[in-house]
Amino acid sequence: MANTTVFRVNGPTTCIAVTSASSTALTCTPIGRDQINYAGLLNTNSFPVAVTIAPTSAGAAVLPTAGNTSTSIVLGVAMPYPMVVAVPPNSFSVTAISSGANTGSIYVTPMADQS
Repeated sequence: MANTTVFRVNGPTTCIAVTSASSTALTCTPIGRDQINYAGLLNTNSFPVAVTIAPTSAGAAVLPTAGNTSTSIVLGVAMPYPMVVAVPPNSFSVTAISSGANTGSIYVTPMADQS
């Protein structure tokens, strides 16, 4: 039997402009007293985007290259639904970068476990 987790939105969705340079760190904060445990990351662009998440002042997002690693999360292209990832509790900081010379936007939504 599969375990199912139901998520609910727990704060405003933040739109982050992405370019070939890492974005300025933005802070996502919950609404009310409930602790954030997750975030929904959505990339609707036709190119990949790397995202870095930290408790405060996230460092520059970096796309990994062949033979090199990165601590950033890479979001696929034209995502039909968000990727849900665990984040530091309460508020958290996010940076993002696009691949190549592409520009666009991604969306970050604070989420909490419904149970």
